Amino acid sequence: MTTVALPTIAHRYKPQTLLGQGGMGVVYVAHDLLTGQQVALKQVKLPAGVGDASQINERLLALAHEFQALSSLRHPNIISVLDYGFDQRRQPFYTMELLENPATLSYAAKQTDTHGRIRLMIEVLTALDYLHRHGVVHRDLKPANILVDVHGVVRLLDFGVSQFRSASGEEITQYGGTLDYMAPEVLANGSATAAADLYAVGVMLSKLESGNHPFGESNGDYTHFMLRLLHDAPDLSGVPAPLVPVVSALLHKDPAQRPPSAQHVIDLLLNAYDLPLLPEREAVRESNLQASRFVGRTDEFKALRGALFGALEGNGSLWLIGGESGVGKSRLISELRAEALVE
Repeated sequence: MTTVALPTIAHRYKPQTLLGQGGMGVVYVAHDLLTGQQVALKQVKLPAGVGDASQINERLLALAHEFQALSSLRHPNIISVLDYGFDQRRQPFYTMELLENPATLSYAAKQTDTHGRIRLMIEVLTALDYLHRHGVVHRDLKPANILVDVHGVVRLLDFGVSQFRSASGEEITQYGGTLDYMAPEVLANGSATAAADLYAVGVMLSKLESGNHPFGESNGDYTHFMLRLLHDAPDLSGVPAPLVPVVSALLHKDPAQRPPSAQHVIDLLLNAYDLPLLPEREAVRESNLQASRFVGRTDEFKALRGALFGALEGNGSLWLIGGESGVGKSRLISELRAEALVE
């Protein structure tokens, strides 16, 4: 890791070392001056394009709500987003828990047998099932974005190119991801749904078991590699026989012909090796009760939003929010915080 000398972000986070960087942002190990803890901080690059002030504010508010939704995701196989905001230059960032000495999925897979690799991939799929149920498409699923902690638990990370489906469930049409794991429909027209994430699972299963990409290596010739992705049948000669039907289904060119959900793929893997149904962990069950959409509280939110804009004009006020446990007091404040971060 490279030591960096950067100013404190949002008056709270002091970047210390560079963890990694890519097309969608830069990740640092940062010191949290408030808690004294080390965190992973990702600065997200805003999409190219110039708009007027209202359009920029609209995009920033959308980002704040995306970060807010990510921070509400709580699952034992997903890296938790701890905080989010905008720095002094109005560039977005979010912080995540920092894992100590994690292994990559590829390394962990080499240390075990086929059943062990199936268990690792089932944990990946359990995390995906949770994300998809909450409207999140990862879009850059690959071994480098999957870590295994010191307890052997899979942790999914890097939502830098994740996108949320619209309320109507429409597809996202924006390019992003890594070519080796990119589904044909994403490559062809940028359309990504949960089926594109499942395609990436198929590529990973094939590579972890056979050691080879199902469409060969690009070797720098990306044009012919993309043509193979779009038109050729996958080479599954090195994949164990019980896995071939599962991987073949995941790599179908037509997303509508792939398994309908991550949970369905889990069932296929268990049946392929006659493995018992895994008991649902309490932490997984609890995670499905969280991250619900914010509904109602229109009048209360309108009143607090008015107070927020009053404060921006120099007219401060004090509000007491009361109610029984579980009625949504904290969620109401988190929604207001998203507005305040942008303003």
